[in-house]
This record gives sequence, C-alpha cells and structure tokens, in this order.
Amino acid sequence: MRDRGVLEVVGLPLASTRVPERPPQLHVPRPDEAAALPEMPMARSWLQHLRDSAVYKLEGLTPDQLAWRPATAANSLGVIVVHLGYAERLWVRAVFAGEAMDMGWRSRMFELPPAWDEGQIVDFYRAETAAADAVLDAATTFDLPSSGDLRPTTLRWVVLHLIEETARHVGHMDITRELLDGSTGR
Repeated sequence: MRDRGVLEVVGLPLASTRVPERPPQLHVPRPDEAAALPEMPMARSWLQHLRDSAVYKLEGLTPDQLAWRPATAANSLGVIVVHLGYAERLWVRAVFAGEAMDMGWRSRMFELPPAWDEGQIVDFYRAETAAADAVLDAATTFDLPSSGDLRPTTLRWVVLHLIEETARHVGHMDITRELLDGSTGR
C-alpha cells in the first residue's frame, strides 16, 4: 500500500496504460532499436552515430564560430572534433594496432590548426575515422589484445572507450552549439 501512496503523490498513473512509443526523430540516424545485432556491429553502429553527430554539430559554422569557446577552460566545437580524430588515431591505430608513427601530434590533440574551416575539420576527422575503421574491419572479435607496446588492452576496451569519449564530447558539443547560436538536436 505504501507504493500506491508514493505513486499518487508524484502524479504517476496507478494503472499501467501501454501506449507504444516511437523513437525520436533525429537528423543523424542512430542504430535501429529493434535490430538484434551482435556486439561488434552494434558497438560500431553506435560509434558511427556519435561520429556523425559530432560532424552534424559543425554544420554551417564560420571559422570564428568553430573556434568560439563557451568558457576559458572549455574547448571549441572545432577543437573537439580535431581531438576526436586524434583520439581515434591514438586508441585504434597506435595503442591497439601498434602502427608505427611519429607521435609528435599528441601535443596538438587539443589545438585547432590556424584557419581551418568546417570542411577541413570534417575531412581530417573522416580521414582519421576511415583509418580507424580499416583496423576495426580486419578484427574478428573484440577479445583481441593490443599489438602495440604503448599499453596492454583489448579491442573491446578501446572501442567502448571511444564510444564513451565521443559521447561525452558530443554532449559538450550539444551545449556549446546551443550557447553559440541556439541550435539544438541531433
């Protein structure tokens, strides 16, 4: 009986009425809720949704808007997408695959190259995600250990970390874009 009183106080209906819900209408499609995908395709679908969401948040911005920061310690929309590109390079290609490369770019992971516009940022990001996808396409299981000597990990950890990292930054991008010009949504 106690639960009934709590429900009445917060204004929730006591009887369950089953009204079918529809997924939200998004500019950037997300994975189909009804698709029973295995772990790798589902994780890759979510990662791609988040990547596309990051690119969408840059649409139509001027170079000044791409560099605008909502607070002194915050990152601009352009910087976030550049960082996400470098994060994919770091985690998939350097850490997991052990690809030999000059690591000097790590000191610039949070810098927007001078005069880069939306197209250059998006091209950089798409090139980095395509290079990461080439590594992921060759993997048969998330249980694979890293081949690199930077740190021991598994492909599962790397991909889930990229989903977490990209989702967190796309959330920042949602807020920054709304503060910048009032645009909302994905």
